[in-house]
Amino acid sequence: MKQLFIFVFAVSFLGCKNSSKNSIETADTEIISGNYIFFEDAAVLQNEVKIYGVILNDLVKELNKKAAPLKTTGTDMVRVELRGIVSSKEDPKILWENKLEIVEIISVSKAKKTEDIIKLGTE
Repeated sequence: MKQLFIFVFAVSFLGCKNSSKNSIETADTEIISGNYIFFEDAAVLQNEVKIYGVILNDLVKELNKKAAPLKTTGTDMVRVELRGIVSSKEDPKILWENKLEIVEIISVSKAKKTEDIIKLGTE
């Protein structure tokens, strides 16, 4: 009887731990798409509505590796679709009002060319 109690307790504990983790990952996250740029030690995601300062984590490193072959220069943007946690908490390094912590990379593609870019100098 004691072994059965321990077994039920262990299964319940492990089951609750996994389900709470999954609910946090899906409940608090949003899917956001837009143009992403990483330069030196800062990352930004911009879509039609907002600009997000991206919190640097291991997924940012992975995203940069996936984006590298799609860029012709280091300052090129790539089109991304990400799942992340959006917050407006103050951060000493990220000064954008909206911050994004990436929890999943959904897609990465080459950004569309636009004529709305201000160019300095001649071509």
